[in-house]
Amino acid sequence: MHSTVEIMVSHRLRVRYAETDQMGVVYHANYIIWFHEARDALLREAGINLAAIESEGYRFPIIDASCRYLHSARYGDEVVVRARLLREKVARMRFRFEVRHARSLLLLATGASVSVMTNASGKLLLRTPPNLDRLLKELAAKQHNKNELEV
Repeated sequence: MHSTVEIMVSHRLRVRYAETDQMGVVYHANYIIWFHEARDALLREAGINLAAIESEGYRFPIIDASCRYLHSARYGDEVVVRARLLREKVARMRFRFEVRHARSLLLLATGASVSVMTNASGKLLLRTPPNLDRLLKELAAKQHNKNELEV
């Protein structure tokens, strides 16, 4: 099924010492954590409070995640993690990620994750909950209008 809505956000961070190995290079698992941080930033931008949505009985388990490492980030580097949400008509969210060095814009890593939506007992939902769907559509429209003004 083809994606129907695309939403994008950029999230800046500085590589912390605790995220690196003995050589000062970012440990590979931290890229997945950065993807998660960028995903959360995108949802916040849409006005989505995951804790509140979960208290309503919805869950968003990740069923697939991947990362392709192209170049190393190092301690002290500032990086930009770009998250894109590709929504489909079903209750699923596909995210695509890019990590770039903030100054040189060198592409350091790319990745993806897929989340499905379930109720609290784990039953797969076929449709996105209406309140979540509305917030994501509003953010998509806002970003679309902003992009049209910039052209």
